[in-house]
Amino acid sequence: MSSFKDNIQESVPFLGQKKIAVVIDPYSTGCCVAQEIQKRGYLLIAVWTIGFAEEMKSHVPKSCGRMDYFAEIDQAVTLEESKARLLEAAEGHELFCCFAGGEAGVDFADAFSEHLELLTNGTEVPNRRDKYIQQEMIRQAGLRAVRQAGGSEFSDVETFLNTEEMPVVLKPTESAGSDGVKLCYTFPEAKEHFEKLMSSQMVNGGDCPSVLCQEFLQGDEYVVDHVSRNGVHKTVMIWVYDKRKANGGDFVYFGMKPVDASTDKAKIMINYIRRTLDIIGIKNGPSHSEVMMTSEGPCLVEVNCRAHGGDGSWRPLACALTGGYSQVEVAADALCDTAAFDKYPDKPASPFKSSGQEVMLVSFSRGKVKSTPGYEVLKMLPSFLNIADSVSPGDQVEYTEDLITSIGSVVISHPDPVIVKRDIEFIRLMEQINGFFVYESHAMQLVNPDAIGRRNMDGSKKHKRIFSTDGPNLLRIMSNDRPELSGSFKPLIKRMTTVDSSKEVVVIIDPYSTGTCVADETMKRGFSVIALWSKCISEELKKHVPLSCSNMQKYFANIDVQDDLASTSEALYKAAGMKKIVACFAGGETGVDFADALSEYMKVRTNGTNVVNRRDKKVQQELIRKHGLRSVRQAGGAKFSDVVEFLNTESYPIVLKPNEAAGSEGVKLCNSFDEAKGHFEVLMSMQMQVGGDCPSVLCQEFLRGKEYVIDHVSRDGVHKTTMMWVYDKRPLNGSAFVYFGTLPVDSDSPEAKILIPYVRGVLEAMEIANGASHCEVMMTPDGPCLVEMNVRTHGGDGNWVPLARALTGGHTQVDVTVDSYLDKPKFSTIPNIYPSPFKSAGQEVYLVSRGRGKVKSTPGFDVIKEMPSFIFLETGVTPGSSVDYTIDLFTALGSVLLMHDDPEVLEADIKKIRDMENNDEIIEYDSHVSYLK
Repeated sequence: MSSFKDNIQESVPFLGQKKIAVVIDPYSTGCCVAQEIQKRGYLLIAVWTIGFAEEMKSHVPKSCGRMDYFAEIDQAVTLEESKARLLEAAEGHELFCCFAGGEAGVDFADAFSEHLELLTNGTEVPNRRDKYIQQEMIRQAGLRAVRQAGGSEFSDVETFLNTEEMPVVLKPTESAGSDGVKLCYTFPEAKEHFEKLMSSQMVNGGDCPSVLCQEFLQGDEYVVDHVSRNGVHKTVMIWVYDKRKANGGDFVYFGMKPVDASTDKAKIMINYIRRTLDIIGIKNGPSHSEVMMTSEGPCLVEVNCRAHGGDGSWRPLACALTGGYSQVEVAADALCDTAAFDKYPDKPASPFKSSGQEVMLVSFSRGKVKSTPGYEVLKMLPSFLNIADSVSPGDQVEYTEDLITSIGSVVISHPDPVIVKRDIEFIRLMEQINGFFVYESHAMQLVNPDAIGRRNMDGSKKHKRIFSTDGPNLLRIMSNDRPELSGSFKPLIKRMTTVDSSKEVVVIIDPYSTGTCVADETMKRGFSVIALWSKCISEELKKHVPLSCSNMQKYFANIDVQDDLASTSEALYKAAGMKKIVACFAGGETGVDFADALSEYMKVRTNGTNVVNRRDKKVQQELIRKHGLRSVRQAGGAKFSDVVEFLNTESYPIVLKPNEAAGSEGVKLCNSFDEAKGHFEVLMSMQMQVGGDCPSVLCQEFLRGKEYVIDHVSRDGVHKTTMMWVYDKRPLNGSAFVYFGTLPVDSDSPEAKILIPYVRGVLEAMEIANGASHCEVMMTPDGPCLVEMNVRTHGGDGNWVPLARALTGGHTQVDVTVDSYLDKPKFSTIPNIYPSPFKSAGQEVYLVSRGRGKVKSTPGFDVIKEMPSFIFLETGVTPGSSVDYTIDLFTALGSVLLMHDDPEVLEADIKKIRDMENNDEIIEYDSHVSYLK
């Protein structure tokens, strides 16, 4: 930036000029407006407000080249003193206009222009920039406004956060772009973000004076640009934001598209915004208003009393669309030339004179930039106009989480809309393959939100933590120096039975995951086990054995399910030979329904078939509703028509999941009808991780709260609670449901006292009288609500078994399941509820990946195994593996079992693991590897 006096000998653009345009905090598009005024023959004086960041003063949009100010002054404490400084700097030239050039200058521009008796919006509305004030004013005038609360103290918003339905939006009352805006799903999350905002500095250089908490508006967000003079408002452009979730951010800008002013929505919004401008007293100058078009009509997000930002990169596009003007030119004329302003149309011409949009570039990778070849490729597109805010070599690129972390924007325009569409598709492909940058070191990483059925680029299956079939590549590192815990890992002593178990055989349907552990325990008691495999089970799943069962005996026989119960029963009796079949139960999720039917047919201990398809989650919810238990609102089916009415009437977000699934497979939080429809179609066409087709899809209301897992084992309707866990689930890498851990819950806790009776009520309603079950329940503000009942042992390959045994002091769901079928005396000695307090402290920690690439080494694993609470680490990730972002239970890097007598030691080790994940220190990747989505 240069000043007039410093450059008088180099250039003399101001000679002979007499009038001064005063611009307060010229920044971003404000510089473009100021320079346009300068082109009309006026001199510029920049006034910098108190607290405006020094680095922001030197920022000039590339389209402006440089800014030549006649003078620059700083705001004084009083208006009169500021006026004196201005008059001295003006050196006798006439003051003609005064306007805000940036967000931080709005309030002072209103007051100073009024004090100077120039064209002004005045101070009749104090601090009209405050978003809380804007909403309250339009609400009082009868316009739709958001429910909200704001203030500088948390007590100002606490009541609102306790009563408003989550999620809620938190933002600074004064900000630029999406700076500091966050969608908070819980009260603690909202409180944490409130405190963070109040201690932070905004991107425009000022402190955050207060925080606004608002209801979460759902719909498309529009930007309506106006320029006003003496209360006459002219609509110069309407845009719609292309906002999506990406990289864990809720508000990531992917673009800004022009909207035809003749459309019904545009007409509604123009009328709504012009009334808003009148209400908050904006009579002069540019403004851009953000509006959410909800199902109930338009609702104001905020009015920004300045020109549309983004350095005015959209200006050439607007000129192409309108045939010659943008908000910048109209604003300059509104301030300087009434006659010229009057000639502009009331709103943009329809149809547009060209096609185009502004494309915000999104980074799905991070690293230090070595070069930027992709930008040169973009400049060769036939629709290319300009690129702004691009990254330079040496810059550090982060994942794009909001407008501020975008890697630039590309303005494209062309008379042929087909060319525009093609160029946009090319730009999005460039983002996904990271075609913009070459980094100095790390592998190029990108988020792929499609976790279902994905394969690595080399054609191999993606890494999976739960059902790895990689054999030697599945690594379990055990602790060898924990003698004080050795008793927790001793195998159970073979129990005596009332008969010769060597003459008896147990049938287990689909013994995979923890079901294999149950089979192993059964064999240790001296029984033979026949593995009965459902038709849907894949060959690789049949071969999978958890490493904790690596020394188990072979199955007495492997039998495939036949066409009917009679044929299957005959095949089993033939395989059993002289041995007596004494039990038949499910080992895995896919075996539940058939186990109920077959055990009933064979007249052994059974849950029976009185409840048809009790595995179906829709059936479960409807059943417990009939018994008076809290259940979710839902709809399900194999055809989209079965759920379309529900999706059109239920408030979003909505959870979609397969009716029959394991872990978090296929579960997605959908925020719109279109997103829900797309995921429904994906689920119905996918092959589930456990090997079966997806029979139908369940759409449910989004339950808010903590999710618990309550493990039971039953015999003849007597239910024993063997353990309770709470999931540590968090949003990560664009996914709403990522497992970070499973934590044990004390049986004497208030939650346990509520949840255990509720779950036993569910067991009774579903007529589950025998065997293992684990029930997932959401503890909502209204009390417990069933998520799903799984009529089998808790999964995860039984990795949690050593921890459970240490916590209870001796028993787990695995061995009690065997007791329930084969040892009635022993089952009777198991406590009704697991003991409190626990005998130890511990949890299972799931390792999450924030990176993607080919593994060079795993230094983090070496750190973890030296931790004082370390018990074991199980992972499918070894040097040479291809690692992807963790987006669900299946894409975790592995699991770590931690346990220690001192809870503080445990917490310190967990924190260290999370720090390594955040800093990407667990995995070292090969350099310069790209992945194509």
